[in-house]
Amino acid sequence: MTTARTLEYPQKQPRRRSRRTTVLVSAIVIVITLIIGVIAADRIVDYTTEQRIADGLQDYGEADVSVEGFPVLTQLAAGKLETVHITAAEATYDDVDFTDVDARLYDVPTDTSRPIGTVDATAVLPHSTLDALAAEHASLPEGMTFTTVDGELFLKGSLLGQDLLIGIEPTAEGRRAVVDATTIRLGSAKVDVGSLPGFLTSEISDIVIDLDFLPAGLELTDITATEAGLSVRLHGSGVTLD
Repeated sequence: MTTARTLEYPQKQPRRRSRRTTVLVSAIVIVITLIIGVIAADRIVDYTTEQRIADGLQDYGEADVSVEGFPVLTQLAAGKLETVHITAAEATYDDVDFTDVDARLYDVPTDTSRPIGTVDATAVLPHSTLDALAAEHASLPEGMTFTTVDGELFLKGSLLGQDLLIGIEPTAEGRRAVVDATTIRLGSAKVDVGSLPGFLTSEISDIVIDLDFLPAGLELTDITATEAGLSVRLHGSGVTLD
């Protein structure tokens, strides 16, 4: 009898292990299901938030919006999105046209009446935009327009039946751009502006383009000439889009 009971007892242990294993597996499945549900809900909220932001930017142009950071649900609960990445092939702000807009917005409040924490952005001011801004905010020689040749920015016109190119160097100064003439090309001849009398170059020196149309809190930090126009880098804190 003792031997028989001893032999029977070990056979019951696998059943207990099996029940414990089943409970453990069920718990894991439930946890995984909950995690998947939370992630799915967060992704849905993420998508709808991105769409809502894109819809709010329709007045400026068609934009692609990406809300970064996880989870978005807790960010919304806190009333602030960590990072919003916005890109647009074309955009218009205060009747000024931009292209190739790429902006990262940090600490973006869900209450749009409050300012954005920090903005880092790049965009291109096309030649046509530069012409319009110069006509409104600066005094250029009559008939001259902006162009780019071999990666350098020029004012282009004509004189005595020949092409006139005035090489200019753009500088970022807060909420304004300053362009200063460096060289003059008339046909095949090239002259350094510094070698000419001041009264001849006064109209093409220190041309200031006022950029007060930019959102409050945003300033120019860099300007680079490109084939499409001027590539500008912008930075600011406490930025408002009103």
